[in-house]
Amino acid sequence: ANVHRGLHHLSNLATENYEAARGVVQKFLGAEHEDEIIFTRGSTESINLAMYSWLEPRIKEGDEIVLTTMEHHANIVPWHFMRERFGAKLIWVDPDVNGDISAEAIGAAITDRTVLVAVTHMSNVLGSVVDVKRVTELAHAAGAAVMVDGSQGAVHLPVDVADIGCDFYCITGHKLYGPSGSGALYAKRSRHDEMRPWHGGGDMIRHVRK
Repeated sequence: ANVHRGLHHLSNLATENYEAARGVVQKFLGAEHEDEIIFTRGSTESINLAMYSWLEPRIKEGDEIVLTTMEHHANIVPWHFMRERFGAKLIWVDPDVNGDISAEAIGAAITDRTVLVAVTHMSNVLGSVVDVKRVTELAHAAGAAVMVDGSQGAVHLPVDVADIGCDFYCITGHKLYGPSGSGALYAKRSRHDEMRPWHGGGDMIRHVRK
């Protein structure tokens, strides 16, 4: 039985179990609301979802996106699209000789043109942990949003997105011993009204007219 697609017993049971999984992810990430959890196919899709639905409608030529050079490709390539298509500038922050990046180093790269800081919680190459809570404080003080790639961090560290304060946080299922092709995007509820629909179709509308 498919979820959200029937009124018979098995369909209702499948829907209840499906939605219960959203509550599990909510508690795992420390989100305040269940509807802040959006199921995706993994971190790559989560980052692209945030890019197309939240960033693309508001990016302007010369706007800046702050990244680190220890990001996974999933947290680099989408932002190159913003550079190529809209003239955004990518501002890079390098790790120090020990492979670490301080929140203050990232903060120093933030300007009044910064619209987004996209940073890993934990590097999948170096194992370095970024103080994403402090990064978020610095970014928000400058009016910028924060996307945290939690693909590694959620595996090895306790995560509390409400405490971190970030706008977006993504995880991927297979790294958390879940099914391949699964993942989730945490999107802070206050950002929801700023996000346009990315995929159109069933189960996202109240009514359709000719």
